[in-house]
Amino acid sequence: MPDLDVILAPALAPDDLVGLELHFLDAITTRQTPPVLLVYASPGRSISIGRYHSFCAAPEHDGINVIRRLTGGRVVGAGQGWLGLALILPTRTALLMEDTAPLKNLKPEQIMNRYARGLLAGMRALGIDCFYPGRDAITFEQREIAMCTFETDASGAMLFEAVVAHNRGMEELVHDLERIDPDGALSCRMYDAASATKVVRELARDVSFDELAGAIASGYRSSLGQTRRRELTAIESAQAQHRGQAFANSNWLHPPVAGASPMLRNRIASQLGAIEAAVALKADRTIEAARLSGDFIANSPAIAELESELRGHPLDLASVSHAVAKTFGDNENGNFFLGAGELSNLVRLIAEVN
Repeated sequence: MPDLDVILAPALAPDDLVGLELHFLDAITTRQTPPVLLVYASPGRSISIGRYHSFCAAPEHDGINVIRRLTGGRVVGAGQGWLGLALILPTRTALLMEDTAPLKNLKPEQIMNRYARGLLAGMRALGIDCFYPGRDAITFEQREIAMCTFETDASGAMLFEAVVAHNRGMEELVHDLERIDPDGALSCRMYDAASATKVVRELARDVSFDELAGAIASGYRSSLGQTRRRELTAIESAQAQHRGQAFANSNWLHPPVAGASPMLRNRIASQLGAIEAAVALKADRTIEAARLSGDFIANSPAIAELESELRGHPLDLASVSHAVAKTFGDNENGNFFLGAGELSNLVRLIAEVN
C-alpha cells in the first residue's frame, strides 16, 4: 500500500471541499483509505475565512463569496487564481521521520514546518525558492506567496491545509475584503507588490493547474514517501456533496454564540492579526458562555474544552489561568494554540473583557 494517495481536483466546489475533508478525516482514522493529499482549485471568486472568525455579513456580495475552512488561521484568498492543498493523516506525526528530536516532542509550529516541506520542494522545482520562516506564512524574497494551517480532530486525525497564490495574490484579497467586509470585522494587513507575490509573477509566464499541482505532488513524494496518483471514487464524490451540503445548511458560516446574556468583549493584536474574546456572565458573575474568535490556529476540540472549562467559574485571573493551563499547558494532550504568543496573553485577553 502506498504511503500517500494523491488526488488532483481542478474544479472542486467549496462546499464539496469541506465535505470531502470531513469524509477523509473519518475514512483515514478508520483505515478505510491511506493518508490523502488533495490538490485542488475551485471556481468563482472567494474569500476563505478561518474556523474561528466571527462573520455576520451575507455570504455573497458583488460576485465575491465567503467560505469557511475547517482549520483556523488568517483570512486568505480562495477560488479562481488560488491553488489549495489538503493533507489528511491519521495522526499529526504520521509519515514523518525522526531527525533531531523525537516526534512526540515536536511543537505545533514544527509540525507545520515538516508538512510544508513538500510544498516548498514543489515550488523550488518550478524555480521559486520560497521558505517557511515560521507561523503561517510561506514567502519568496520576504513576500508572502502561500499560507498554511492545520487542525486535529477528537480522534487525533490531522488536516494540514495550504493555499498558494497562483495568479491572484494577497494584494487582490485586500480589495475583495473591503467590498465584502467594509466595516472591518475581519482583520487583514495591507498588502502590496512589495509584501505579497504570486506564482505567475515570479515565473513571468502563465502556469497551468496541472503544472503547479503536479510539481507540488512531486514535492510531497520526495518529502513524505511513496505516493499513488488516483481519482476520486464515486463514494468519495457522493460523500463530498452530501456532507458538504449538510454542513452548509448547519449555519456553519454564522455559528451562534451560546448564552442569552450580553457579551463582554476584549480584542488584542496578535501574531497573525487579531484575537477577540467574548464572555457572557450570569447574575452571580460566573461565566455563562465564552467564545474565542479571530486569527489563530488551534485544534477545535481544545477550543471547545477551554470554553467548557470556563463555564460556571468566576471571571477572574485565577479561574481563567487555571482553565487555560488545564487546556493548553500539557504538551502530552496534543492541544495547541498558535497566534497569541505566550499563554499568559490568552489569559489576559479573556480575563480583561469589559
